[in-house]
Amino acid sequence: MTTTPPKARKRLSSERRHQLLEAVKMLLGLHRHPSDIKRAISKEYQISPRSVERYITRARREMVESLTIPFEQLLAQSYQYYLYKLQYGNLSEREQIRCRERMDKLLGLGGTSQSRVRRWTHNLTPEKIQNMSDEELNATREVVLKDYYRSRGESYPRRTRDNT
Repeated sequence: MTTTPPKARKRLSSERRHQLLEAVKMLLGLHRHPSDIKRAISKEYQISPRSVERYITRARREMVESLTIPFEQLLAQSYQYYLYKLQYGNLSEREQIRCRERMDKLLGLGGTSQSRVRRWTHNLTPEKIQNMSDEELNATREVVLKDYYRSRGESYPRRTRDNT
């Protein structure tokens, strides 16, 4: 099996990088989804989508820095906008949930909504546990631990042969 050597790294000129950054800012201003931006820019400039992610991050940072109003005031205006939509808008239940999620995110209360978090209770009783075989007990233990770590937003520590 032959492997092909990696392609030579090709750097963009500073003028080309500036054009790319302005194109990303324009697409962000048009409220395009990041995946659409990555696809379009990587195709036009022949760079990887991961490189485009870095340009998107840089463009967002520059856009925030160029604001004429303080960032805190912008957050307050966004919060007021969603509050107004909830109070006076004729929104579906789904749109109301999205508004509340966005308001929570603005307030720094991020994380997943309650409906998306899977509860890790498994209705285990001492009788059920006593009647389990060793394999069933180990499998149940793994499921409970994975659900527990997932509910806390942590990654489940993988077991290795040394760590059994």
